[in-house]
Amino acid sequence: MNDAIFTASGRLTRRDYALTIAVLCGGMSLWSFIAISALLPLTYITATAFFREAGAPFWILLIMGLAILFTLSAILLPLLAVPATVRRLHDIGCGGWLAFPLVLMSLVSLGLPAFFLFVLAALLEGMNRTSEMIFFDSPEQIGMMLGGFVLSYFILCFVSFFILSVYGAWIFLKKGTPAANRYGEPPVEEAIPSVRAAFLSSTGTIARRPFVLRTLIVLAAAGIIVPTAGQSVLYPCAAILKSLGIAPIGTDFFALIVGGTIYPLAALPLVLRRLRSIGRSAWEAVAVFAMLLPNLISTTEIARFLGSLDLLEEDAIGAAVIEEFLSIGTTDDTAFIALWMLCAALSLVGAVRLLRADTAAG
Repeated sequence: MNDAIFTASGRLTRRDYALTIAVLCGGMSLWSFIAISALLPLTYITATAFFREAGAPFWILLIMGLAILFTLSAILLPLLAVPATVRRLHDIGCGGWLAFPLVLMSLVSLGLPAFFLFVLAALLEGMNRTSEMIFFDSPEQIGMMLGGFVLSYFILCFVSFFILSVYGAWIFLKKGTPAANRYGEPPVEEAIPSVRAAFLSSTGTIARRPFVLRTLIVLAAAGIIVPTAGQSVLYPCAAILKSLGIAPIGTDFFALIVGGTIYPLAALPLVLRRLRSIGRSAWEAVAVFAMLLPNLISTTEIARFLGSLDLLEEDAIGAAVIEEFLSIGTTDDTAFIALWMLCAALSLVGAVRLLRADTAAG
């Protein structure tokens, strides 16, 4: 693929444009994973160190952090895709100004902070132990305001997504001009191996730059395929087993959300090839993916908690949420955060080793 991801000059073929967008999506997925991995322990340490009652500050800081993270991701991804889109437009003989729908998508993302503020206010109302409401006059007002905003924002996002889908289909499917145009000569596509040889094989070696690009592409694809497979295949099977009393509580929820936790494992073949390229043991891949362990543990606990809610009466759900889910600061919580930080450090060291410069022999 064409390695010049952020230049707006020249032309770009359909295949290389798709690969470039995949690299950007994979990079954003990796950035989000790293940011969330850092956000949780930092939020926990701040809440427990500076507040006597750590529950409310922890959730406030966590939701604010997630709001900033998701908003930045939603704003930056379309903007980062503008240079490649401009080059793709050049290839079909159009001016780069036609990339403006991507800018509009970034503006739509500005509504995310308002949604998180509504969620935060509702959460604080749920944690309020007194009979008086803090931000709203009644629980019904919470539902009406949050529901109204969500519905309005959903409609806006749906319309924006439809427009972007039509626009994206045109960008991806429109053939480039076969001859030279005012933006340059027709681009030459670099020959790439088959999908299996390029992304799924663990044999041989791989240089640093193709390793990075292919890993980001794999993360982008796996971030869609693996969760979708879990939701469409594992979840129905788990739900059936749970209804028959064979599977434990929360199995269905675990199958529903586990795909979003383990999808980075799809990069394992590339990691093994890269370790071989720099003369390291294949066992060091355990360190690279160590961060998946606390993520998997938290996924299990969340699934167990959600499954337990099905067994509660409606009037007991609020108390269960407050007592079991929103409270923090126990010994188990501290041990889990310590494990989280240890695994994060191992993954960071492992990732840095993978990015070492290629040797002359490699």
